[in-house]
Amino acid sequence: MASDSSAASSPPTHPSPDADGRHGQHDVERWFIKQGLPHAIHDYAASTDVLTRAAPALSMVFLLEATTSFGDRFAGWTQALVFVAAVALLFAAVGIVNRIRGRRLFALPDDIGVLEIALFIFGPALLPLVFDDDGSGFLLVVLANIVLLILTYVVVSFGMIPMLRSGAGHIAREVGGLGRLMLKSLPLLLLFATFLFLNAEMWQVAHGFTAPFYAISVGLVATLAFVFLALRIPAETSSLADFSSWPEICDIAYSCGAPVGIAEREWLHEPPVVEPLQFVDRLNIGVLLFMRQAVQVVLVAVVIGVFYVVFGLFTVRKETILQWTELTSESFAARAIYETSLFGTDVALTWELLAVSGFIAAFSALQFAVSLITDETYRGEFFTDAANDVRSILAVRALYLSDISAADQAS
Repeated sequence: MASDSSAASSPPTHPSPDADGRHGQHDVERWFIKQGLPHAIHDYAASTDVLTRAAPALSMVFLLEATTSFGDRFAGWTQALVFVAAVALLFAAVGIVNRIRGRRLFALPDDIGVLEIALFIFGPALLPLVFDDDGSGFLLVVLANIVLLILTYVVVSFGMIPMLRSGAGHIAREVGGLGRLMLKSLPLLLLFATFLFLNAEMWQVAHGFTAPFYAISVGLVATLAFVFLALRIPAETSSLADFSSWPEICDIAYSCGAPVGIAEREWLHEPPVVEPLQFVDRLNIGVLLFMRQAVQVVLVAVVIGVFYVVFGLFTVRKETILQWTELTSESFAARAIYETSLFGTDVALTWELLAVSGFIAAFSALQFAVSLITDETYRGEFFTDAANDVRSILAVRALYLSDISAADQAS
């Protein structure tokens, strides 16, 4: 829609309606899922939209859990017969629930309610009670199924898998713009990090770490970086759904390649009134933006970590490591991951080098994350693309909801 005047001077045209009378609704909904923002879908519900999409995978897990019938009570071919009986019981339970719900005997559910959830959680868990002497696996299977159901809901509800697929494309874009990213972020990070890297105390600390404590320490620093990003997200997303006019919404929606259909919509009246975002909608947007920024932080950390591994191979010699740590020549040879000779000089990749580089990478990620949320230049450089992508999705959402509202009124 170019302008209001053009809409008045030419006869309105509409996208071809779907079977239910709504204009391209299903295509747009699939597009929302691919973009990692399924909560933009109208009347998005756990029972009909979320768990039903996960039903094939959950059904496979449900049948695989027939293995909980294995135990010490039976052996040999008897155990095989017990397994077949367990599978038969699960199929029978599925058939009973489907008949109660008015579906075909072994059809996948099109609406998941209390009966289906209870069957998934408790059905396989009852098998140890039937076929095992002590039934010790009952509680374990129940807890595992509850956790799996929660994780499945989160992953499917927020489109985590499409989000990751989309993120792979964004990673390619980030790598393509790596020079710009590094030019903006690396100079200050390198000034900060080189002092730590060429510091004897840092190598002594790295030498004294066991692998579990090292992982915990680096994980805490990385977690702090991601917490800073997450805390900033609500402020960054507060105005993304605000649009001044329908022409602005249409221009953004048509330019992002969404299947909204370019057509005059005479029911659009200024100023645009769009259904407000609910908490779960904002949460979905926040997850999407968080993952985009997290990719940038991880990318910077990886580049810096690799740089210092290579830098350390040439600058921190074996003799220096022996002076900075308590290693002897014998223990150094035992702990070296890889040794070779380059230009007539011994070069060794050691645990200490990897540990120090990992520390530097984690602290650099933290510093970069802080810069992303405190420095206007960094935010404008690295957040704008992600915010524009989300704003495009929200513009499509505005048109999509207006089409649904018009179709409902027409019917």
